[in-house]
Amino acid sequence: MRLLQLVTLGRIAFISRALPAIRLVSHIVQDGHIIIGISNDLEISAILSSPGASLVVYEADMVDMTTHLGWSVVVGGRAVPVTDPEEIATVRPRIRGWAGSNPDLFVRIKPELVTGFHAGDGNSS
Repeated sequence: MRLLQLVTLGRIAFISRALPAIRLVSHIVQDGHIIIGISNDLEISAILSSPGASLVVYEADMVDMTTHLGWSVVVGGRAVPVTDPEEIATVRPRIRGWAGSNPDLFVRIKPELVTGFHAGDGNSS
């Protein structure tokens, strides 16, 4: 989870129409949870804003394109919409949208399984 604080972009994977779907999203780490911001994506908004928790996988990485050294973190957990207006006001300025858009949905991922590896050094964690 510590490594996820070093980057602001990742990929969320979820099931849509009985098939895996993946979206590139912005995130922050707050209180041990991942908060993502979603802009103008009706498919993921419909799935992740529905009542109850959706099972998702979140992945983020950092790789040096010259040396090919880096890391990747994969988090499995439950995603629930952030609905508290005060919390939304707190996270909104910290999560960048895409190409000038502002996120219109914020989702909290509660980690249940965290795995990852360091690329290029032979270590995994």
